[in-house]
Amino acid sequence: MSRLTRSQLNLKPVSSKEPYFSRSGYKTLSSVKMRLSQKEIEHLQENTDGIRNICILAHVDHGKTSLSDSLLASNGIISQRMAGQIRYLDARPDEQLRGITMESSAISLYFKTIHRPHKEKSTDEKEKSPIEKPEIKEYLINLIDSPGHVDFSSEVSIASRLCDGAVILVDVVEGVCSQTISVLRQCWVDKLKPVLVLNKIDRLIMELQMTPSEAYQHLSKVIEQVNSVIGSFYAGDRMQEDYLWKEKLEKGEKIEFKEKDDSDIYFSPEKNNVIFASAIDGWGFNIAQFAVIYEKKLGVSRERLQKFLWGDFYLDPKTKKVITSKGLRGRNLKPLFVNFVLNNIWFIYNIAILNHDQEKLEKVVKSLKIRITPRELRSKDKKQLIKTVMSQWLPVANAVLLTVADKLPSPLESQKQRIESILDSAPGAELIDHQLRENMIDCCKNEKLSCYISKMLLIPTEELPENQKEALTHDELIERGRQARAAAAKAAEAVKMMEQVQNESDDMYARVSESKKIEEEPEFKFEDEEEDLTADTQENETENETEKETAIGFARIYSGTLSVGDEVSVLQPRFNPSKPHKYISTTKITGLYLLMGRDMISLKKVPAGNIVGIKGLDGHLLKSGTLVNTGTLGINLATRGMTSPPIVKVALEPENPTQMDKLEKGLELLNQADPCVKTYVQGTGEHILATAGELHLERCLKDLRERFAGIEISSSKPVIPYRETIVVNMDSKPDPSRGTQELVLGKYKIIFQTVPLPTEVTEYLMHNTKNIAGFEKQIGKGDQNDKDEAGDSTNIKIDEAEGDELDDNGIQQSRVISMDEFTDKLGKLFDGTENLKNRENVFVWSSDMVNRISSFGPKNKGPNIFFDSEKHDVRRIFDKSCSKQRFEYPFSLLSGFQLATSAGPLAAEQMQGVAVFLKDIIDISSESDGKVSEVANLAGRLISSTRDMIHKGFREWSPRIMLAMYTCDIQAATEVLGKVYAVVQKRRGSVVKEELKEGTSFFTVTAKIPVVEAFGFSEEIRKRTSGAASPQLVFSGFESIDEDPFWVPTTEEELKELGEFADRENVARRYMNSIRKRKGLFVDEKVVQRAEKQRTLKKD
Repeated sequence: MSRLTRSQLNLKPVSSKEPYFSRSGYKTLSSVKMRLSQKEIEHLQENTDGIRNICILAHVDHGKTSLSDSLLASNGIISQRMAGQIRYLDARPDEQLRGITMESSAISLYFKTIHRPHKEKSTDEKEKSPIEKPEIKEYLINLIDSPGHVDFSSEVSIASRLCDGAVILVDVVEGVCSQTISVLRQCWVDKLKPVLVLNKIDRLIMELQMTPSEAYQHLSKVIEQVNSVIGSFYAGDRMQEDYLWKEKLEKGEKIEFKEKDDSDIYFSPEKNNVIFASAIDGWGFNIAQFAVIYEKKLGVSRERLQKFLWGDFYLDPKTKKVITSKGLRGRNLKPLFVNFVLNNIWFIYNIAILNHDQEKLEKVVKSLKIRITPRELRSKDKKQLIKTVMSQWLPVANAVLLTVADKLPSPLESQKQRIESILDSAPGAELIDHQLRENMIDCCKNEKLSCYISKMLLIPTEELPENQKEALTHDELIERGRQARAAAAKAAEAVKMMEQVQNESDDMYARVSESKKIEEEPEFKFEDEEEDLTADTQENETENETEKETAIGFARIYSGTLSVGDEVSVLQPRFNPSKPHKYISTTKITGLYLLMGRDMISLKKVPAGNIVGIKGLDGHLLKSGTLVNTGTLGINLATRGMTSPPIVKVALEPENPTQMDKLEKGLELLNQADPCVKTYVQGTGEHILATAGELHLERCLKDLRERFAGIEISSSKPVIPYRETIVVNMDSKPDPSRGTQELVLGKYKIIFQTVPLPTEVTEYLMHNTKNIAGFEKQIGKGDQNDKDEAGDSTNIKIDEAEGDELDDNGIQQSRVISMDEFTDKLGKLFDGTENLKNRENVFVWSSDMVNRISSFGPKNKGPNIFFDSEKHDVRRIFDKSCSKQRFEYPFSLLSGFQLATSAGPLAAEQMQGVAVFLKDIIDISSESDGKVSEVANLAGRLISSTRDMIHKGFREWSPRIMLAMYTCDIQAATEVLGKVYAVVQKRRGSVVKEELKEGTSFFTVTAKIPVVEAFGFSEEIRKRTSGAASPQLVFSGFESIDEDPFWVPTTEEELKELGEFADRENVARRYMNSIRKRKGLFVDEKVVQRAEKQRTLKKD
């Protein structure tokens, strides 16, 4: 390690007693505040190299919106004093009330930098370089503020797809939380380049009361935590690439393994991709800014200083040299970052708040040369005082915008790195127009159009720019004022004249009123007119009802230029280039807007690389889609699914039954406005609303009542999905024939056996539901021609809307893999299982069983398997060498299996982890009658009979109800930890782990809570802990209750302890009965148990 000598560094240690302050850093880079006209905005949008599309991502309450406020204040949109308090981008009243963001908001910021040429002094000082002019650069920064709450994680996915870079915020006290990992994963998957903001450093001073040295160690560990998360993503990708490389080698392909350098993916302050900040106090900085500040004092270039201002670098007080930790030799020296940076900040907080010293504070303000009025400087509001001083010395907006402009890529750079992976993952990627692909990669603005619409925004029509009055210029305001004054003078003269004639006219009016009576028209005429007026008003309201909201597409243009009046092709999410005439329509663009938070600015055209609002898509898109030029074979960019499955459902109906049409229209608008909402009508006629969680449900109901439907709505209790499964009862005797059922129907005797699937296999199937669905589609194309009349029965509709997004069980899906890779892995899992081998001595699972798989269920992709018999009676998915099946009605059996697994026998909920073996099919007739009517009837009866046999076999095992579960991360202080445990246990939850955040008094408690018990959990835990604990609930799948819902006391000991009717509550049975009651199924309950012992009234 090279050392800086005293001749190179004229250094002296900087302590808290002698802080060094300077504002010289702002001579190198500066921002300019300016309000832009429409022409100036269009000029900035044309300069693609100066565009930065960024999103702010973080865990809930880590300071995203406060940081956004400071960035808005830098452009004069809000006052600097209100930054962090007004929460400008939280436009909804419930967002302001709760203090959290629920919807993504976009706004564009202008930023201007002045780069002054900087050269190190040469040893030959005689040579003088000519003076160079400063370089001025202008940037248009399109900022998207996204929610941090897990219920709105789909909004994060939308924001990341539109952007090229991300600002990741981390609360330095709470550290890396669950949603922090989620947003980092989102950045990694979408290949966004991030910068890190370590926020709320003021809490280290005010709450934890750390010293600068302790804070430095704490900040280092937080950065290490974030880097370890990113490292895990990198390691996972490398393992996957290694597996694919070995797979290609096995197939005989000659390919070299490409090594990748991971040095550029991590956060490191000396790389200038880390910002230290306190958004609420309005200050922030990066290492480069302090390097500029100390450049003149130390006489060393900022580049060299930047390398040593972070890390284990110390100043030797004797030699005045910078040394590493090896040169400490037991001495207790402070790192340069502590001496030169943190000591100064701690010093200001000390004299402004902790130990207020007005004299020192005035001296510091004078040395900083910042403009603070004497009134502000003598303010008794210390919090506002520190904000005023720090935000002028180290404005956080400058630090963030400088880092964004310097470190995050423009659309030109980003699309070259990201677009190919996006295109390759799209359906029909090989059919994409080659010219369009090249245009998207190069971000060409004069070539073919490609535009991705991430979601539809419903904006009140009256708030659109064309429906609002235009703002007047200064000259127009002066002229209008002159006209108003002239009109006021004329009105005053008229009043004087009226006063003169008033006395004369009073007598005349009195005489007229006495001599003449004005006859009133018959009362019924007024009623008729009133009724006609009411009827007209109602008609007008009905006509205008659909015009209250206008759909605006929230979009990113990847290539070409979009102009008002253009005719474009609209590609829906199900579009595939192999079928270019399906799921496509044509529309005319009627409006383009620059999104400015609560406002919009009309534009005439928008080139590639920009984020824009598009009008004219009503009736063409529901939630997302793609725009291309008409006649171009486009690419479907809207194929990505939701990150947060809608798991909480309610049935809705209007309070006034005559307003059902308004409810249906409102649900349609809500479904369009919210990407994570799902609405459908059940077979019973109920309107179902499915949402991601309790908070999301509350927001949707509020929007329905107040905005989209505008009527009073009643909702049912939340409907939670369950699963049904079977396990081996360890107390029962081994029975090789357990679960075996015989079906005799017509001339056939069919033998089934139902058994539990190994746990490892079930988990593997749940992680690969999308892959399985793809395999089934491939096989289905071949089977379509082989179906007989029984084939029509496979088209029985199993309410695809219900739980469709839950087929993946809310679990992260595996990558897309080949059929061979899937079967190899599944075979290894069968070989390695021991679930039934020793217990029942009947099933020895082996890899050979993979070839006997006929179907997965439910919906041909679930975690249940139907196995063919050894004689090959029905189809086989993976056995390509087998001959044609010998059974006459194979699809009837498979349809019965699909029905059985979609509605189990306990509570008509989906099954999970069940295997059904077709043991044999025996022809018991001596001769076949061959009647067509009987054959058709038999095909239909086989479906229901197969379902019933599978259910009977299911009940012979030990059945279990599986509950949807939340994983709950709770940040809690030590003093409220006991109350947190009490609330978790009350909700039938279990604590998984408990960790103490190092250097703090905060614990992170990880617990699992049933979704059905979680309603009101967040509110209760806040009340019990007085707001000191904040839970974050994430859906994590299904877990079974270790209790048989049909269990009753049978042994002598159980009867003696619990009695004949079991005094202990059977929780599983309670859940099962509640589901059956809701669905209108039979419930085995006794209303009166001992009627003869009921109390009767005494007879007279």
